[in-house]
Amino acid sequence: MSGRRSLSAVLFVTLSLAACNQQPARNSAGYADAAPESMMLEAAPAAASPADTGAPSNTAIAVAVPQLAYNYEYSFVLPAARLEAMVAAHQKACDAAGPATCQMISARGSNDKDASSLSRTLVMRVTPAWLKTWQSRLDADIKKANGRISRHSVESEDLSLQIVDTEARLKNKEALRDRLAEIVRSRPGKIADLVEAETQLAQVQGDIDAARSSLNVMKKRVATVHLTLTYESEAVAASSGTFAPLGDAMNSIVRNMVWALASLIHLIAYAVPFVLLGAGAVWLLRRWWKARKARRGDQ
Repeated sequence: MSGRRSLSAVLFVTLSLAACNQQPARNSAGYADAAPESMMLEAAPAAASPADTGAPSNTAIAVAVPQLAYNYEYSFVLPAARLEAMVAAHQKACDAAGPATCQMISARGSNDKDASSLSRTLVMRVTPAWLKTWQSRLDADIKKANGRISRHSVESEDLSLQIVDTEARLKNKEALRDRLAEIVRSRPGKIADLVEAETQLAQVQGDIDAARSSLNVMKKRVATVHLTLTYESEAVAASSGTFAPLGDAMNSIVRNMVWALASLIHLIAYAVPFVLLGAGAVWLLRRWWKARKARRGDQ
């Protein structure tokens, strides 16, 4: 019993210390709370004192590069007859680069019955080098297909703090795992005590695996570019471009006519029961009046 209490006490103290060590890493108020020395401005030490060498002070400042995840979006307007060929060419270029350079995430599209209005979307994750090469020949490819770039946007998300915070938590979890593993090895006891210690060890190892996966995902987002390509035929682009107000006005006319017709039908539907009741009442009244006149004539 005393050995079990001792092992439980050691586990409690170990977990408490690990929890205390993790608190600074989870503080997201700023880089200074969680960032290592490489993420902060720091002065590089001089090789010799300026007083000793007589040279002017020349202090170098090291600035960490932000960990940015970029999202690029391109929209193209092309003739319907050449849209599919352009989509196929971009897919082929991605496949030829290989999965380590270009990965196709999704491909979707839509078209009307006569195939005159087409829309396609490709979503990729590519390396910056591949993106630069692809951009260098993009204008020529689009002009060759008699198309144009209708929209282009670049957005970024700074993952620096998240990466630093995850790395700090991962380091603390690994230290806790090592301490728990040492407890399991150096303190043999009852089976219940070992099971409790190994359960804690397995939980910490699961947290480590989850943190590593999250860190790998963030680093992959920084190392690659999320690229979205949207292709529209000229008919689709025109319907949502210059003539969009005219189309909206025509739709409003049709919508108002349909609404008026529907209102009339509703009015008729409400009036029919009252009309039938009124007609029945008039018929009964006329019949009663005729019968009364007939009785007066007999008298």
